Amino acid sequence: MKSYEQYLKEAGNVHLAYYLEAADELGIEYTVLVPSLIAKFSYNGKHWFIINTVTPLTTSPSTTISKRKNLTNLVLLQAGLPIPKQESLGSAIDAIKFFNKYKDIVIKPAQQLGGIGITLLPENEKQVIEAYNNALENTHAKGNIKVLGEEFIKGENYRLLVVGNEVIGIVWRKAPTVMGDGKSTIQELIDAKNKDRKILVLKPISIDSEVETRLKNQGLTLDSVPKKDQEIVLRFNCNLTTGGTTEECSSIVDPYYKELAVKAVKELDMELGGVDIIAKDITKKDTCCINEINYNPGLRLHYKADKGERVKVAIPIMKYIRDKYINSK
Repeated sequence: MKSYEQYLKEAGNVHLAYYLEAADELGIEYTVLVPSLIAKFSYNGKHWFIINTVTPLTTSPSTTISKRKNLTNLVLLQAGLPIPKQESLGSAIDAIKFFNKYKDIVIKPAQQLGGIGITLLPENEKQVIEAYNNALENTHAKGNIKVLGEEFIKGENYRLLVVGNEVIGIVWRKAPTVMGDGKSTIQELIDAKNKDRKILVLKPISIDSEVETRLKNQGLTLDSVPKKDQEIVLRFNCNLTTGGTTEECSSIVDPYYKELAVKAVKELDMELGGVDIIAKDITKKDTCCINEINYNPGLRLHYKADKGERVKVAIPIMKYIRDKYINSK
């Protein structure tokens, strides 16, 4: 069996590499047609393609709905599923009005990747305007709705990976942190942690206005020296792409959240989806909301979990696709 590093070199893409590894484990033939982009998989006279993280388990309409957060919100609202209150923001004035209405808010692009352009909990109108401009600059949306205001929901963030009628992996997504040693500045602690993340093929903890705001709320700056064993939370969001970590937690999750995730994916007419749920207590049925549904969920959250069992989620995904094609006429 090849090592993951060998698959990574062959695939040229961290996500595609997991699918190549799963194909070998399941006896599925594959050819990397364009490194870092596309691979062809074959089994029993049938074939399919995976492009980066995109599998044949999501239709074009579902992809569009998932990409456009306002459409996702609309579909889930009509289905009676728990979602945060959301409004489209056509200008900075709209953003200020939304802020004055809800106070604790999120401003984000209507379409984006990796958490870029999102601002959580702006504290005043000046920050709201900056947040709106940041979202507008980073939106991928082509239509009239480019920026969204969303009610900030307090709780922990979880990613539930759904294939068909089953949740195959659940991770607790945690904001990036550093641990004080009593002598290093926060900047030095971040630099040291980023070296470790580079070895793990993870993107570094990025330092931006959100980090500075989060530190300011704790009475700290990048030059502060935390006490030994003092944990410092660096961001509000927990994206792996901006320095977050994950912990596998399937065994403690109440079935209610699994059922919610499966229903949400089905409402978007998808067979594969990564459902982001914010919950106060994942161990029992409680207040929660569906924050987002990803049509092309990255797999690193599950393979690179800092704690808990690392679930090889690409295997059940590939098995599902294989069986789907075998049973097709």
